[in-house]
Amino acid sequence: MEHPVVDNRESGFTADLGRRNADLFETFYRHPFVAGLRDGTLARERVLHYVGQDHQYLSAYVRCYGLGLALSPDRAWMRYFHDSVAFVLDEEAHPHHVLCDYTGTGYAEAQVDRLAPSAQGYVDHMMAAGRDTLGVLLAALLPCPWTYTWAARRFVEEEAPGPRHPFAGWWRFYADPECVAVTTRLRGLLDGLAADAGGAERERMHRAFRDSCHHEVRFWQMAWTLEDWSPPSPPAE
Repeated sequence: MEHPVVDNRESGFTADLGRRNADLFETFYRHPFVAGLRDGTLARERVLHYVGQDHQYLSAYVRCYGLGLALSPDRAWMRYFHDSVAFVLDEEAHPHHVLCDYTGTGYAEAQVDRLAPSAQGYVDHMMAAGRDTLGVLLAALLPCPWTYTWAARRFVEEEAPGPRHPFAGWWRFYADPECVAVTTRLRGLLDGLAADAGGAERERMHRAFRDSCHHEVRFWQMAWTLEDWSPPSPPAE
């Protein structure tokens, strides 16, 4: 069954982003960590590594909203970032709790005090985007909600995970219309900014978006390999 990132009838800057980067959305969905979320077989240590890193990452994501506040041209934009901060702080702990319940670990116990190298690279990329324009920042922030909601809607439509699926609550959170609306709202705002931007800025927007898509895949790889700051093994002779 085909699951395009965007409907063929959609137009606009973000629709073009979705089509041009559909390969990375598919790579995201096919990653073995996400496959383990689909079939319920993820090892406990990988789940916990993800939760600890994602908690830190989302804290950094909220700080990026602060950069957006600083770039806001008016109060309507300020209200958008204010409401977005509230959503992350008040709502996005739920899927973490689903994963912690699966491992039998308390949420506080799963948290860590440092990002792994790949996760830190993702945060540094978003922070750098926040030193550019508002459009570049939003382009860097969009892949996080978009890849999750697209993947969740796809899985829920294909498999309809039941209450006995260990990660059903995780998938249903991101497939929920309220979560999908976060992506839709962000896309609409970015479309408006892109319409007023010059060619050079739009190209920086695309690059920021594609780089974030790469970082999303690398975040799964970081969790899958339990990446930390240990020195890499030397290559074999």
